[in-house]
Amino acid sequence: MLRTASHPWMTRVRPVACYTIEGARVELYVLPHTSLHRIVADGLVLACDATMRMTKGFRKQLRDYAGFNLVEQEAISCAPLPPQGVAITSAGRTRFKQILHANLFDAQYTTNAYLQQQGLQNALAVAAERGLQTIAIADYTIDLRRAVAEETAWTIAQVIAQRPPSLRQFKILCTNAVNGWAFQQILNWVSQRGFEPYPAMYRIRHTMLHAVQGDWRNTPAEGFWRFTEPSLHPEDAFIKRGGQVLQAKTRALAPIPLGDATITPGGALGYPFVVHLCALEGGRLPSRETLAASVRTALALSHNQSLRTLLIPMPNPLHGLSHLEFAHTVAETISDYLHEALTRIERCILLGANEAEFHAWQGAVNALRDALSLPPLEPASL
Repeated sequence: MLRTASHPWMTRVRPVACYTIEGARVELYVLPHTSLHRIVADGLVLACDATMRMTKGFRKQLRDYAGFNLVEQEAISCAPLPPQGVAITSAGRTRFKQILHANLFDAQYTTNAYLQQQGLQNALAVAAERGLQTIAIADYTIDLRRAVAEETAWTIAQVIAQRPPSLRQFKILCTNAVNGWAFQQILNWVSQRGFEPYPAMYRIRHTMLHAVQGDWRNTPAEGFWRFTEPSLHPEDAFIKRGGQVLQAKTRALAPIPLGDATITPGGALGYPFVVHLCALEGGRLPSRETLAASVRTALALSHNQSLRTLLIPMPNPLHGLSHLEFAHTVAETISDYLHEALTRIERCILLGANEAEFHAWQGAVNALRDALSLPPLEPASL
């Protein structure tokens, strides 16, 4: 029997993960913005400002590849939209029945978690009033300045938990792979632990430190940090995995001084760039000072190359320092750097391959939180 291949536009889009939050089913989709028209839902909650223009972030992606200018023109006709207001438009050629534009900003075009939560809750209330059943919510992190996906995911999860009772099916849409990874971490935590404080994450100025356990091959990032020796080990298995481009670049740059760092393209690896930190000597970390010096240089290189998310695994095997000493040195150096300079780095993923490494990273993050938190005020006495 002759079988014909299905058209790519007709293939089913599957979620990368499914969660249950306060009785609601939440599906997470991580897909290119050119596939937004393949998602099916009764309504899409789309973040906007008072102008309702769709000229940047997720709004532009939806306009260009799903709704075309017809949706934007219809939205602009509803402007100006008051703070936390909601406007409804058609959805162009997408498979949404309606788009609910929610203004997450105040009158000065600034926003915070509370304003975002209020705007999204208002949109869900309107959706419930109109009898919509399945609601898609767009990741609006890329619409904001100095925002991180972990905080957006936490806010959206809170909104879903406080939804109108008639809404029980949600789809969260991410068009950025790293943001999708961050949403997975937060939604998994909330589905299992509720809204307990998340101890493995801490924000320093505009950068998030996020400790996780997992496989580096399954963790997306713009830059991969590799702790190595002055020779850069061009015959290392990791370098060979990157192909001839990465091997040739490491041979051309080696040797580099101890305590220094250099950057190369990622070659065939899943990372655009690899940052090589010369912190090892004879397979050992000679001192915490050498490690800190290489980390500072690597941070400057990552900033100059506009690497927004860095993946930082521990050397394996680790000799010369304990897991805890290594994690504390790296985390403290990153913290000092972030307080000295305004950087383009949005996220440092502190990756542990096993329980010991993960707990070391988490301990380092908690130590920073304790050190930078103000003590409670002492009671005044007469």
